[in-house]
Amino acid sequence: MSRSHVSKRGTVRVAALLFAISLVSAAPLPVAWDQWLYWRAIDLPAGTGPQIARITIVPEIFRRANRDLSDVRMIDDQGRETPYVMFTREGSKRSDPRLAILHERSFAPGRFTQVVLEVSDRSQFHNSIEVHTPETDFIEWVSVEASDDGHIWRIVQPRAPIFRFQKDGHQGNQLVRYSENNAHFLRLRVLDGSKQFPIAGVNVLYHVQEEPERTSLNVDVNPISQSKPGRSTWMADLSELQAPVSNVRFDVAGPPELIRCVRVQGSEDNKQWYPTMLGEIYRYHSGDASVESLEISGSIQSRYLQIEVLNGNDAPLSGVRVSLLTTPRHVFFEHQPERSYRLIYGDSRASFPQYDLPRRFDTKQSEKAVIGKLGPEEVNSAWSDPRPWTEKHQVVLWLAVGLAVVLLGFSAISSLRRSAQNSEG
Repeated sequence: MSRSHVSKRGTVRVAALLFAISLVSAAPLPVAWDQWLYWRAIDLPAGTGPQIARITIVPEIFRRANRDLSDVRMIDDQGRETPYVMFTREGSKRSDPRLAILHERSFAPGRFTQVVLEVSDRSQFHNSIEVHTPETDFIEWVSVEASDDGHIWRIVQPRAPIFRFQKDGHQGNQLVRYSENNAHFLRLRVLDGSKQFPIAGVNVLYHVQEEPERTSLNVDVNPISQSKPGRSTWMADLSELQAPVSNVRFDVAGPPELIRCVRVQGSEDNKQWYPTMLGEIYRYHSGDASVESLEISGSIQSRYLQIEVLNGNDAPLSGVRVSLLTTPRHVFFEHQPERSYRLIYGDSRASFPQYDLPRRFDTKQSEKAVIGKLGPEEVNSAWSDPRPWTEKHQVVLWLAVGLAVVLLGFSAISSLRRSAQNSEG
């Protein structure tokens, strides 16, 4: 972080302190923590013994704390620092390959392109086929059938899309999921009979996915009426939160089936923009069911967001509502029943603490943690500005520099005058 940025942020925090004091009652923190500007009391259930407790960081804290929360500390009622673990549930994905032999690669004109696979180990279950193709820009519908003997087939995926839009920088999706089974044979068909679809190879996989934890941010995402041709655009200003955005979600009324590319850009000044997320949203019918994925994921922590749906020559989506999601940050700490605790933050010069608790912490403990709540934000009335004197008193410094320049100039002029008088004499 640059010195100018720290100085600017420190000035903002001084102004924020004065404004906050006018709105809420200020209360002091212990002297050891006088450089932390804000705190919140932690409300824990009464009558609990020593054990792990949990609180959740509210989005409003990002407005006051360092963006990475490196200045967050936990202290007890005696001012002692209490170790903690910050934990997020990001979800996970795992794809275990299954050994399979490709027996057939064929084309039925006017009907489909087909590959037939034999899965070697029948004791292993599988649920996905990854399609490898040299095609760079395409969208195709495929089906998957399974068989135990290669003669009697059953449909395990009636209709699903694979696509790629490389010219727009989108790798799309070439993973076809189907109902889990341990069939000995699989048959994948690309349902376009106009031409043979080039399939370089396929992988049979057992794909496991654990969904991440997300919660909505209370931020308005407004459509822009004058979007560029072939695009629909929304804007959001996160100035009141500055919380990181993990997902952008779309609620779409129509059409009933769609596949659109989505691009998200971030900015700090609403002028210079940089890419932050790329992805696709889609919805289609598979048998009697509707399959959809109407959100994209990433990690953004910018004040302004610009969200674009690339429509191409298709009509814009109708009845669209865009919302932003964040990943909750949970703080776990060892709670002693005779102590009370406070969460403190607001020191721009603080760095991440180092505790041994994360190495001792068992995720199973999180399931039994006592749930606490954060109280309203309080201002540290004993706050001491941690910035150096030169940053806290820049006006005085610049006046001193200006005075020095004037004195040097006066001294130079006086010296020139004396030199001129001596030469005349």
